[in-house]
Amino acid sequence: MKSVSEANITAGQRVLVRCDLDVPVAHREVQEKYRLEASLETLRYIISKGAFPVIIGHIGSPGGKADERLSTKNLTFFFDEALGAGKYELLENLRFNRGEEENDLQYAKQLSVNGTIYVNESFATSHRKHASIVGIPEWIPSYAGLRFLKEIETLNILLDDVKRLFVIVIGGAKLESKLPVVNKFLKRADFILLGGKLGMEWKEEIPFNLVVPKDYAPENKDIGSQTIAEYSEIINRAGTILWAGPMGAYEQPEYSLGTAQIASAIAKKTKEGAFTVIGGGDTITAVNSYALLDKFSFVSTGGGAMLQYLAEKTLPGIEALNKRK
Repeated sequence: MKSVSEANITAGQRVLVRCDLDVPVAHREVQEKYRLEASLETLRYIISKGAFPVIIGHIGSPGGKADERLSTKNLTFFFDEALGAGKYELLENLRFNRGEEENDLQYAKQLSVNGTIYVNESFATSHRKHASIVGIPEWIPSYAGLRFLKEIETLNILLDDVKRLFVIVIGGAKLESKLPVVNKFLKRADFILLGGKLGMEWKEEIPFNLVVPKDYAPENKDIGSQTIAEYSEIINRAGTILWAGPMGAYEQPEYSLGTAQIASAIAKKTKEGAFTVIGGGDTITAVNSYALLDKFSFVSTGGGAMLQYLAEKTLPGIEALNKRK
């Protein structure tokens, strides 16, 4: 997997860059800019070479149908301010075409004609076998973005010997997709703390190092005070912490206490010298609302991608970049 810094980028060249554009936007304002800002170093590097970045990505899940609310045009104001109007091109939401999620090779070919080389700067989507992730590298020379490589470099630290206790916190929903990941981490982590719907849906025998919530807030939309106290005590003894997924329905203030308290406990350990990594769109959005986003050792743009990489040590997007000679 080669870095974009190794590519022979020349003046006037069009460079196709897959970015993570899946951010909340309202009233011409990006509600959470972290994932967009993560791509800027690569985009500015390309512009500094006199080349022209062609930005591609998706917002939401429109199911192959155009939806103005999910149009990438809503991000033009951000990139105009960050890069300069006229210095880049922003293509429409890739998921307006079914070929994206179906990994249609002809759709990937259509996308590839927009540039002479391709750069993957969307680590967060690289666990998906989509046309813009694994299809385009079949057609044109392909490279990893600067932030993409930083994600891999940082996550590799967690694959080595880490400072104990090694505590993993996993929240959100989709037990079926996270179950294999949890089972793999059980072999490495001292504790795995489950939150969100994961704790309620866990049906298997509970290993000694897996902790599920003992109580919940009203309507089962957040972890309860007893669980917050137990989780905080375990986190307080950690030397390395990985967190992906909120503890409850954090979007509603009455159900955000669990996520807020866990975020604060992990931020405190960072200040005390623990190595802390958090990731995922919902986690980033929640933590940003608590003004704690800069209080962790590393914030990964990926949630599912981060967990899958740590479990399997590769991703479809990485395989696609390595495959291209």
